[in-house]
Amino acid sequence: MDRLSFRRVVWAKYLAYGLGLFILLSLPIKFWYLFTGETLSGWDTPGHIVLAKEFAKQIQSGTATGWSDVWFGGFPIFYFYPPFYYFLVYQIHFIFSISIESAFSISIFLTIISLFYSIYLFGKHFLWSLYPRYIRVLLGFSGVLFYFSYAGEGLQGTSLVGIVEGTVISSFSHSLIFFSLVSLDNYRKSLKSIDLVLFSGLTSIIFYSHLLSSIFYSLILALYFFEYRHFVIKNVKQFCIVGLIVFSLTLPVIYNYLRFSEYTSGVFYGFAYPPLLSILGKDVYDVALLASTNGENLTLAYLVAFINSGRWLSIVALFLFLFNFRKFHNSPRSKLITTITLVFFWLSLDYSLGYILPNFKIHNYRAFDCFFIAFSILFPLGIRSISGKKTGKLPLFPLVYFVVIVQFVLFLNFDPTKYQKYSSPLWSEARTTEELQLYSRLTERLKSLPKEALVQPEIVKSKLMFGTPHFWLPLLYNAGIRNNLGLTVESSYYSTLVFHWQEFGFGHCFRWGTDVDWRDSLKSLQHKGKDSGYYLDFLLRSGVTHLVGFTPEYHNYLDLHKDRIQTVAVESPFTIVKILPDKIQKQMKPIGLIHSDLFNSNFDYGYRDFLKTSNFLQMHLNNAGYRTKIIRINRKQLEHIELVTPFLSAMVVMSKEKGFGEDSFMESLRNKIPSILIQESELLPPKDGQTIKALNLFLNQIPNSFETNSKQFETHSFFKGRVANNVELLLDDTGREFILKDDLKNTETPILPSTGGVIYLVGMLLSFLLVVVGIILTKISYFSFSKTKR
Repeated sequence: MDRLSFRRVVWAKYLAYGLGLFILLSLPIKFWYLFTGETLSGWDTPGHIVLAKEFAKQIQSGTATGWSDVWFGGFPIFYFYPPFYYFLVYQIHFIFSISIESAFSISIFLTIISLFYSIYLFGKHFLWSLYPRYIRVLLGFSGVLFYFSYAGEGLQGTSLVGIVEGTVISSFSHSLIFFSLVSLDNYRKSLKSIDLVLFSGLTSIIFYSHLLSSIFYSLILALYFFEYRHFVIKNVKQFCIVGLIVFSLTLPVIYNYLRFSEYTSGVFYGFAYPPLLSILGKDVYDVALLASTNGENLTLAYLVAFINSGRWLSIVALFLFLFNFRKFHNSPRSKLITTITLVFFWLSLDYSLGYILPNFKIHNYRAFDCFFIAFSILFPLGIRSISGKKTGKLPLFPLVYFVVIVQFVLFLNFDPTKYQKYSSPLWSEARTTEELQLYSRLTERLKSLPKEALVQPEIVKSKLMFGTPHFWLPLLYNAGIRNNLGLTVESSYYSTLVFHWQEFGFGHCFRWGTDVDWRDSLKSLQHKGKDSGYYLDFLLRSGVTHLVGFTPEYHNYLDLHKDRIQTVAVESPFTIVKILPDKIQKQMKPIGLIHSDLFNSNFDYGYRDFLKTSNFLQMHLNNAGYRTKIIRINRKQLEHIELVTPFLSAMVVMSKEKGFGEDSFMESLRNKIPSILIQESELLPPKDGQTIKALNLFLNQIPNSFETNSKQFETHSFFKGRVANNVELLLDDTGREFILKDDLKNTETPILPSTGGVIYLVGMLLSFLLVVVGIILTKISYFSFSKTKR
């Protein structure tokens, strides 16, 4: 190398390392608000902070799962949503003696750093490891900045917009996926056994962090193993051992999914967000449209906003990808990441897989996030394709350096909270003084409610002060009041029931998507098209005691049902009311519900099917003027029916056909308790009035009672692990437990056994320990032995 070339390389290194250092130093400045200790704005963020507080309680009692009373009137916490991220938040909280809110904010910054580095590391390892280090720095930072400067178009799970909105756990899991793939490929290249230790630990931690990311990770591993199948076959023994270790460590997560996933909420965002690479950009168009209202030319304003936003770089990236796709996919280095890009682009567009696999929901905006990370990693390769020493090609270093500078400027100017309509990333700064004072007064009003109160707040889809559903989560939590809402991913199917019944009178409220939607059929059963307080009746059956809301629609609903509510407090525009039962309705003891499948197929009435059928039946009971509970009778209770019937007023046998071949059973059952056989298709919804007339006639023969809710606990009951001494637990029509016992004074509230939570915590801690050991040992030269031939 001549002296001139040597000096150019030295200067190139200074420039590259200097720019890289400058970018890294800018990160804590750009995300300064994460170190203020203030509560953050965001959609799911407040809910995750509440969960972090609840996990702190769990781990202090020596378990990772348990029961929480803060949401949906009580729910099994961390059975459906793995808590490893909250474990990290707790560690930050414990080590630095700071609040959970502060620890969570710091964890968001650490997630950004982790994802930043993991994308860089993955690109360096797979794509540009042969380049000089200063070139690797520029190529890696180019891919990272491309990803972190994406605004999205309603894609709340993508890039920084998603992280600040509350999908930070998903992004954290993505960083673990990249680290895990690098450790796996390190083993492929060097056969260092210690790399498999780190790979095993990271794989286990991913399963303890985020279930959907675990599914995506398993798919990526399948693509990797297929790409390097000859290597996998040669080392099948080692991979079998690794698989056994990972399976053993993640067994608590796998068990909980297989055992309880059918009971999780039916929320599904299959088609809620358009997974499009937003090149033209709705946000850019909104800026231009606003300018046009002030007299500017719309097209010219759009072009100016388009250039200022940096979206032109997305067009460049897309063209580079399209015209170099064949080269990318044929290259041994980039073939894997190109395949991953295509697969996740497909998943982001096609949500049918979420219907095919049982109890598995693909939120396509999360699949799109995986696609966009892979697409961002390929972007620097596209830049590389138009550079080189050939005639007519641009020199590599100046080109990449210029692109990184442009991306860095765009990154500094990119405000992820702006795209979600928050005036500040800090909750308090995004609100006026009057709003904060109102918040404080409302909190005091809620604190004055009885300790046993369960509040159903009005939820409106808005990012204003009192709009977002998750505004209520920390408010009611801090007020010490139980909430009948929550993060649906962490809930049971009860949340879907709430959304269905909410259509009656509260149709203006925001509701999550669901793949099981029978609201229209339910509404078709309205009595003469009138709202007779069905929603209030459902809330009462669920144990809800109070409503709180503020919109004109809410107050109109209160006026419509003023005989069913009692005003408790008014803090304008909010009104807190207590729900009262309908005095006109006749009360009766619970009605048992049996399905013919229990005889024909020996199957218990499925959780969702029972809730659907029982709630349709409740509509008929409401229309007939009755208030009661509907109880599921399973095979165990059927075998001891004589012990159950004293607690019930009647028995309904639901059949898919007109009969089910058990006439002798019906005759025997009628001798014990008033019973009726109903064909399911005639009830859901009714085809004629004969079935309804027969049902009403049957109900008139049943004596009234005042014991409708006297033997109910306001907690979910579908967990077979929940036990109570000397009492029988049954499932009612709101997914809550009903206890059959005459004397409840000496009955303890059923609890979840702690053994499963302890095992879960041990498995999570062992996985974390394996990661720590793997990181340490891979950095110690003594353990860096290799089986490869030298």
